[in-house]
This record gives sequence, structure tokens and C-alpha cells, in this order.
Amino acid sequence: MDNEICKTVDILFFGAGKMGKYWLRYCREFGIAPKAVVDNNRELCRSLCEGVMICSPDDLQDIYFERIFITCSNWDGIYKQLLEMGVEEDKIVTGRHNFLNHFLYYAVHNTVCFEKKEDLPDTSCEKKILLDLQNGLVLGGVESWTYDLAGILKEIGWKGMYLTTDLSESVGADDTYPVYTLPYNRFERDKDRIELCVETIMENLPCTIICNFPQYTFWSACIVKHLYSDQIKIIAIQHSDDPVYYEAYGLWRESIDKCVAVSSRIENRLLKLGMKKETVSRLGWKVNCETTLERTWSGKGARLQIGYAGRITTAQKRADLLPVLSGKLLERGIDFQMNIAGTGDYGETLKERIQEEGYGLCMTLIGHIDRKNISEFWRGQDIMISCSDIEGHSITQSEAMASGAVPVVTDVSGAEDDVEDGYNGFIVPAGDMAALSDRICRLYHNREELGRMGMSAYRTVCDRQKNIDLTVFWNELLRKVWES
Repeated sequence: MDNEICKTVDILFFGAGKMGKYWLRYCREFGIAPKAVVDNNRELCRSLCEGVMICSPDDLQDIYFERIFITCSNWDGIYKQLLEMGVEEDKIVTGRHNFLNHFLYYAVHNTVCFEKKEDLPDTSCEKKILLDLQNGLVLGGVESWTYDLAGILKEIGWKGMYLTTDLSESVGADDTYPVYTLPYNRFERDKDRIELCVETIMENLPCTIICNFPQYTFWSACIVKHLYSDQIKIIAIQHSDDPVYYEAYGLWRESIDKCVAVSSRIENRLLKLGMKKETVSRLGWKVNCETTLERTWSGKGARLQIGYAGRITTAQKRADLLPVLSGKLLERGIDFQMNIAGTGDYGETLKERIQEEGYGLCMTLIGHIDRKNISEFWRGQDIMISCSDIEGHSITQSEAMASGAVPVVTDVSGAEDDVEDGYNGFIVPAGDMAALSDRICRLYHNREELGRMGMSAYRTVCDRQKNIDLTVFWNELLRKVWES
């Protein structure tokens, strides 16, 4: 519902221009307003911006505030200015996603904007599982993981439903559970989309919702939790080391019953954010591991086989660095074949670059590989490479190691959970293609290390599989969240 009267909360905006006015109107849609707007233009001081008093930066020392939102285009300059003025870094908020994250939090915790309904369905019925697939039933890594999880849950008797949206075109990738699609494209306002999701979750109480993304579905679940705390349990999965996960899960941590981290780095950062130790669980990957590894590695004089499998994107995965790495290897006289499996929005551009830069004889785009064939792909590779800037805990890394491919990867979340540098692979700084090529050159000139490190990679991953039983993990976790 739209609130005619807004509640003033302990936040400030910095920037009274066009962008500031936009965010003031946006903020009011959720029934809240900042105490004041700060602006460096002293001529505006004591005037009003959309009905809110404008003050100068000098006034900050006399105003109590919990957060200050940078609502102007020069966010970098204002960010530095605020730090120089002594404002604590964790009080400064930037970016659309984080704005909405905080606006919703303040609206909910000031009891405005969202209200209880009297005509809830029978909440004594059997609890069901809602699986967050906000981006549609597509073939992404998170989605594939969710389909596998749905199979486990259904096998052990849990009733479930995929909760998705029409923001992306679904490919109907899985039918383990029925699908409920939220028609988000009908709405322009974030508030309308969230209200729709909130209403849908309420219609399915009591439930456990497994949130894969720190966005609409997660926020909606937290709102329902605030209204009906005994009817919903929230399990938040942190699939990535992306800051947006920490921003959302950290702020709403009291609403989360279990936060599942996919790497030790993510687990440690969540605990530093104030997440309770008993709330955080670590999830291990279950990958196919042969009892005996039967494969060979390229010997001296043979072409080195380098494999990449993953999304062909520049964001996070940095597929644009693959030709850069190839160039460095060619400069050093390395005879190699880079086999690139996967699809993504950078695929066509990468194909063009390979041709334009003359790498067609050493770089091959394979396209999508079905998961049942992934072990075979990796058994044909000497080395697995990753140029990523951000990961959660790459399941591709574990799959490659289980097939004896030596990982040469960037230092992202999850790397150190599998790779012991110099023993079963190599870890280099993110973005350092010179270091990545150095490690590949070492393996090229010392072929005996391929077999030794490849077998060590295989044993590392396969020994760990003995202690991973995902059926037990999920059955116990789902039971405990309702007992706590």
C-alpha cells in the first residue's frame, strides 16, 4: 500500500540534485524519509528538497544518523569527502541494489509499508520448500545446483515449488517441482514486485524458503518473516563472494535461520559481519569421482591441453582475458590447445577476437557440454584454468581436479579450499596473466609434474567425497531450522 505519511528514519542523503530528488520520491514509496539532505552547494542550505531540509556538510557533526546515502553522480568524490570528514565507512551507502536493500530494511523495522493479512491459509498444513529461481529456469550454475538440490529434497519426501519470475525467458530446464512464475514484467516499480512476491510467499505458509540470490525473493522472505516469524524459515545460500551478498545477508542477518556458505573465505567473512556461528553452515560439492583414475597427460613434445569450462562472460569470469593469456603463452613459445567449453554473452565477441588476433589454431570454442559428459572433457585436459575476479567455490574447479586436470587459477573464494599451491595446482593473484602464464610454462617444461600434481588433485577432491552426504546434510538442516 502507498503511504501518504512517511516516517522519518535516522538516515541522510548526500546530493540534492535531480538524482537526489528521484531517490527521495523512491524512498517515500516505502513509507520512509531521511532526516535531511546534505549538499555541498551552500546556497541551498536551509531550503527544501522534496519537502526535506537541506543542510551543509558542516552540519553532519551535529546530526545523529545511522547511514548516509550518496544520491549524486559524483559518488566517488563524495565517498572520499565523507571519509576525510571522519564518517565511518560502513555508514556510507552507494549503489541502487544497496539503496533498495536498506530502504526495505528501514521500512520493515519501522512497521510501515507492509502489513499483516487476516485471511492467511491454514498454517497447520505440511510445510513445503520454496526454491528461489528469480532469474528463471535457465541453465546457469546456480540454477543447475538448485535442480540437483530439488532432486535430493524430493527423494527424501519434501514437497516443494520453484518460485521464479518472467524477467528472463525460462528454458524449462527442470520439472522436479511445480513452477510458480511471478509476472514481474507487468510492473515497473520495485515496490509492486516485492508486494507481489510477499503475497505469494504468504499464500504458501508455512514454508522454508531457500534463497539463492540477495534480491527480490530474499527481501520478500525477510518481510514475511518479520510479519509471521513462526510460519517461515529462511535458508540463504551464499553462492558468490560478490559484495551484494554480504550487503544483503549482513543487514538482514537476524531474519536468516541458516546461511549456507560455499567456501571457507565466505564463511569467515560472514562471521566477521556479525552472523552467529550457529547460523552459518559450510556446504561441500559432491562431484563424480572414479574409484581409480585412468587417464594420461601430455608428454614432452606433445601439445599441452588447457581447458576452460564456465560462463563465457567478462563480469566475474573474465573470459576477455583468455586471448590475453594465449598471447603471452605464444610469446614464450608454448605449443598449446585451449579448449573453451560454455556459453555466455561474451561468446560471439570472443569468437571474433580469436579470429582477429590469429589464435584460431590454438583456441577452440566448444560450446555447452552436458553435465554427464563433463568428466570426459576434463580427462582430456592437462590443465584447468580460471581467470575469474569473483567466485563462490567453483564446482568446475572440483570437477576438473577429480578428473586429474591440474588447476591453475586466480586467488578467489574457494580456490584455497581445493588447491594447495605447488602441490596439486597453482593459485595466482586475480588479473595477473603474467603469473598465470608462468605457472603454465613451468608445467609445459616439466611434464612429469602434470601427472604428479594431477594425481594429487584427484586424491584431494576424492578423499573429501567420503565425508560428503548431501541427503543427510539437507535433511538435518531442514529439520533443525524448525526445531531452533
